[in-house]
Formats: sequence, C-alpha cells, structure tokens
Amino acid sequence: MNKYKAILEEERKDFGINDDFKIIMKKMKAASISFKTRIIRINKELDCDQEFINYLIYHELAHFKLGTELHSKEFLKLLNSKLGEEKVKILEKRYSERC
Repeated sequence: MNKYKAILEEERKDFGINDDFKIIMKKMKAASISFKTRIIRINKELDCDQEFINYLIYHELAHFKLGTELHSKEFLKLLNSKLGEEKVKILEKRYSERC
C-alpha cells in the first residue's frame, strides 16, 4: 500500500494537483476515482508491474485534472503528453485486459 501512496504523491505533484487523495484496494475493475471523496480505488487482485500501477494512478489523476470520467480527446492528449501516444495505446490495452 505504501508504494501506491508514494506513486500517487509523485504523480499528483506532476499534475500540479494540491488536493489530498487516498488509495483503497478493492475487488472491482482495474481502477476508478471518486471526485467527491478524492479516493482512488485500485483492484487488489491485480498482479501488475510497477509501470502499469504508475499508469493506473496517472490515468485516474488525469480524470480528476480534467473533471471528467470520459476518455475524451483532451484526456488522451493529456496522457500522451506524459507518456507518448504509443505507450498510452499499449497501457490502455493492458488496462482493458487488467494487465
């Protein structure tokens, strides 16, 4: 759990987000975010590498930064600006397959 919090803090700063967040491990889809409670939920059954966990947190913070749950052109542009278009395509595929 501490490794997730460290990743969250690093990515949160990278986005310039000052709000505090919590991470909760649950059985569910790969990850989700609550705008109201500022809680990022990560599936506790995921067996993924560090790069993918970083991506999950970054992905959810991008939703928060833009204030939307949609994967709009602006959302993808934000992800691409950090990771590059090809990397985002690969990680989004893994996201849909849960690693």
